[in-house]
Amino acid sequence: MAYTIDFTGKTALITGGASGIGYAIAEAFQEAGADVIVTAKSDNSLEKCNEKTRFGTLRKYKLDVTNDISIENIFAEIDDLHILVNNAGIVKRGLEYRIEHFADVINTNLMGVMRMSHDALPKLALTHGNIINIASMFSFFGSPMSPGYTASKTGLVGLTKSLANGWSEHHVRVNAIAPGYIVTKLTKPLREVDEQREKITDRIAIKKWGVPEDIAGAAVYLASDRASYTTGTTITVDGGYSIT
Repeated sequence: MAYTIDFTGKTALITGGASGIGYAIAEAFQEAGADVIVTAKSDNSLEKCNEKTRFGTLRKYKLDVTNDISIENIFAEIDDLHILVNNAGIVKRGLEYRIEHFADVINTNLMGVMRMSHDALPKLALTHGNIINIASMFSFFGSPMSPGYTASKTGLVGLTKSLANGWSEHHVRVNAIAPGYIVTKLTKPLREVDEQREKITDRIAIKKWGVPEDIAGAAVYLASDRASYTTGTTITVDGGYSIT
């Protein structure tokens, strides 16, 4: 028998899924047969998101994970939910030592995950579903330019453990993925500076940056029944950056 993962009949919600890592996860889930919903905060991001993938049509919704009413509205549109991927996040590199920017990043990257997970729990409990939080290699390293981002992603690893522990009684698994340097819009400024790009690449054990599909592979595994005994863990997908 072939080793397969089948999400047929399952619904997945991916915040920040209109581009980058979130969009790659959406495509991978669709390939496995899931009905996939992606969200973005701005109308512009939603318009740029191509809902027609190689595997079907995505459902798109506008969502602000810092706004309780916005969150309530999207869950009112969803009947069954099996998988929640908390991918929406921001970084304000170089500005986060200012309290207002620090608070904004925490509110989106950490509080936003808690808001979404809290409101998703009743639906996930009914389906014995699971949550995947997108953390970062900066969950384990201190970024000198982004203290808010670092604090939020470090907190996200701890939150993942707490939710996994607390919600096991509801048969809801909670895990996280910590990406390394991935070729996305977020890392474009780093890739455009030769010295920075080369310094980063030299430290990566396999000597290349990752692509969003690398993260999608880990997400498919964690969301599947193949990971039924996996909860509260964070999988690092960084090409070996953190081991050198």
